Amino acid sequence: MLLERLNPKESMGFLAWKVSRILTNDLAAQFSQAGVKITVEQWRALLPTYSLDGLTQGRLCEMLLQEKTGVSRLVTALEKQGLVRRNASKEDRRVKFIYITEAGRELVDFTLSIVISSRDRLVAHVNPEELAICKRVLWKIVQPYLDAACVSQEEPC
Repeated sequence: MLLERLNPKESMGFLAWKVSRILTNDLAAQFSQAGVKITVEQWRALLPTYSLDGLTQGRLCEMLLQEKTGVSRLVTALEKQGLVRRNASKEDRRVKFIYITEAGRELVDFTLSIVISSRDRLVAHVNPEELAICKRVLWKIVQPYLDAACVSQEEPC
């Protein structure tokens, strides 16, 4: 039977998903412990606005590889918390520009050390050379999709 041939330890998709869940769950716990009132998903949506202030909501969708409705909900939540503000384009009211607020900048500054500490702790038992190989292989898989989503865009996805 085909199902019996699937081994989670041999499935790249399963392993990538599991690592993502472990990283996300740990970071959520660290945010909670530090009193950060933002989800990891919201943080990932906030981060691009830190360096690309004024990017469009559509561009954020491309960068996050997420649907418009999901990103709209994330941005709405960030807006309600006073971390970003949205302005409609004067030329096309459907286009929304996202600007990080000072509170948003302060939150990113505060959380960066938490994120780095969490990541470093979770990979501390992995040989640095093996980790570098893993990252290179994952990047080879991810890059063509980012390149396709970011074609004709000047800033990186």
